[in-house]
Amino acid sequence: MEYQKKSYHMEAVCGSAHYQIAAYWSRVLNKPAIKAYQASRRGIVLTANYTATQKGVKTGLALWQAKSACPDLVVVPPRMELYLQFSSMLREIYGEYTDLVEPYGCDEAWLDVTGSTALKGDEKKIADEIRSRVKKELGITVSIGISWNKIFAKLGSDYKKPDAITQFHKENYQSIVWNLPAANLLYVGRSTRTMLNRYGIKTIGKIATSDPDFLERLFGKMGLVLYSFANGWDDSPVAPEGYAAPIKSIGNSTTTPRDLTTNLDAKIIFMALSESVSARLRKHGFKCNVVSISIRDNGLYSFTRQQKLKQPTDITNEIFNAACQLFRNNYDWQ
Repeated sequence: MEYQKKSYHMEAVCGSAHYQIAAYWSRVLNKPAIKAYQASRRGIVLTANYTATQKGVKTGLALWQAKSACPDLVVVPPRMELYLQFSSMLREIYGEYTDLVEPYGCDEAWLDVTGSTALKGDEKKIADEIRSRVKKELGITVSIGISWNKIFAKLGSDYKKPDAITQFHKENYQSIVWNLPAANLLYVGRSTRTMLNRYGIKTIGKIATSDPDFLERLFGKMGLVLYSFANGWDDSPVAPEGYAAPIKSIGNSTTTPRDLTTNLDAKIIFMALSESVSARLRKHGFKCNVVSISIRDNGLYSFTRQQKLKQPTDITNEIFNAACQLFRNNYDWQ
């Protein structure tokens, strides 16, 4: 199985001019900086500049953990409206090279430029031109990965940062990609990485050369997906601009501004989330037959539970009752 189209994965570093603020603090004051969502006294790291990363600060850490690792941390609040503005301007530039632009978050996108090379030059020339234009016109940097499939293009964009271009092709991917940590592969999260480590599979190359039947026994169908990705067998096309994938699930989440301490506290949050989810179900003409909850407390203990409903529903109260029952059955306040 071989994917013939060339594609790019592009990533504006930290997604907006806000990164430049964090970089300014790091450069001028020589201090590590992060952007973080902070609700009252609690918060979570959204992204960190390179100085902070070198000191062990990572995306997803609680703010208190980040400050423990790095006491002189500079915290900058997120500005979502600015990120979306820059995202829009980035895609205007991308659109001058191809209409095959598939977003991956607000600051990343895959571009398939196969049909543009006759007019614009080869993929490296197009990448250089886009990188130069983004820096000159928007004042931010992009790191670019070039490959014949989306997975390796994504890896390439992460390989060198900031303001760099990396190309993985069929002659060099085994010597470079296969030596990268398994966690660098798309969809290898913390629990998957832990399981792979248990069996001594610590690099992408080890995934690629493992027995696919063994990986399937460990992870089900996802094991075969990881095996294919590690070998570069991703044949998924870059979706056209404006394409919306069919909706398979609808959800909502929040970080509360204070600790929840009672069932009543939890019920208030579940009611708000249930109303949001059920309203979107009704808007799309859908009904759900499974309700799932995900909980993380202030000690970073987390779990996800789900249950199948007796009959499909879009009614707020039925979704709310199922969520509350899941919570009562699975969370111990002590």
